[in-house]
Amino acid sequence: MANGQILDEKDRKILLELDRDARQRDSDIAKKVGISKQVANYRIQKLSDSGIISNFYTILNAGKLGLNSYYIFLQFERLNKEKEKELLNKINNLDYVGWLVSGTGRWDAVALVFADAISTFDRLLNEILLVCGDHIHEYVFSTLINAEHISYKFLTQKTNQNTVKQTEKQQNIDLDDADMKILDVIAQDARMSAVDISKKTKLPIHVITYHLKNMVKTKIIEGFKPKINVNKLGYQWHLLLIQFQRVKNDRWKEFISFCKQHPKIYYVTSTLGAYNFMMDTHVKNTEEFKEVLLELKEKYSDVIKLYESIIIFDEYKIDYFPEELIKKGSL
Repeated sequence: MANGQILDEKDRKILLELDRDARQRDSDIAKKVGISKQVANYRIQKLSDSGIISNFYTILNAGKLGLNSYYIFLQFERLNKEKEKELLNKINNLDYVGWLVSGTGRWDAVALVFADAISTFDRLLNEILLVCGDHIHEYVFSTLINAEHISYKFLTQKTNQNTVKQTEKQQNIDLDDADMKILDVIAQDARMSAVDISKKTKLPIHVITYHLKNMVKTKIIEGFKPKINVNKLGYQWHLLLIQFQRVKNDRWKEFISFCKQHPKIYYVTSTLGAYNFMMDTHVKNTEEFKEVLLELKEKYSDVIKLYESIIIFDEYKIDYFPEELIKKGSL
C-alpha cells in the first residue's frame, strides 16, 4: 500500500480481534493470534504509539437512551486552513456533537448531533450555525433511521462480520448513577480494566461488572471499538452520500444488503432528509473508489438518483456518550 505502514499478519489479526471486541483481555487476544500475552500487549501498544490506533471508544445506541441522531453537512467560506481548524475545534468541544469529520468535496465537514426532540435539535443546530458565524456558506441535514458498523474489511477476507447497530429514538432506558460513572470513564477508553474503572469511579468491581454486563445485554452498549487511522495504513476514506429514486422497498433493501457485503464498504447508514443513504468506503486510491462507484451505478441505476462524495481527511471526534444531554433529559 503506497504511503502507508504495512501490517504483518499478527498485527492484522490483533486489529481484527480489537475491532470485534476491544475489551477482550490481552491473554484472550494472544491465544487467538497465537502469541504470548506479553507480545500481544507490546504489539497493541506499538499500534497505539505509531498512531494507527488513536484510542478505544465505547459505542452506545443513542436511540435506546431516548435520543435521535442528526447529520449536519457544512460548507464553509472565507476560511483559511488555520481558521477552519479553529472553527472545527469549537464544534468538536460541544457535548452534543458525537462525531465530527472534515474533508474535501461539496461539504467541508460533517457533524453528528444527538437530540431528544426536533425542537432540541433546532436549537442545537442554531448554536452550531452561530459558532460558524459568517463562515457558513451552505448546510443541510439528515436524520438517522438506522446504521450498521460492519468491520474494517481490509483486515479480513470474510464478509459476514458481527455488526454494531445504531437506531433512531425507540425508547428511553434510564441510566442510574453507576451507569453514568462507568460510561464517563470508558467512553473514550474502552479497554480500561475493571480495577482501573473502580479506582476512578469509587465503585466496587462486582458492581462495575454487573452494570457493564447489563448495559451490553440491554443493547445500550453496542460494542467496544478501536479508532483506526486508515490513512496511516495507506487507505483513503470516502464518504458516499446518496438520494434514492422512487423504487419498491425490496429493491432498495437489495441495494443496502449488497453494500453491507461489499469488501470496500464498512459502514452503512439509512437516513431521512437531504440524503437517504450514507456509506463509508476504504480504498487504496481514487481509481479504486471510482470502481466501487461505477459498480453501484451499473447494478443499481434504478435506485440511485443522485450521489455526492467527500474524501475524509480528519476525524476530530467519535464519542457516543453525550453526558450532559443524558443528565438533563430534556434540554
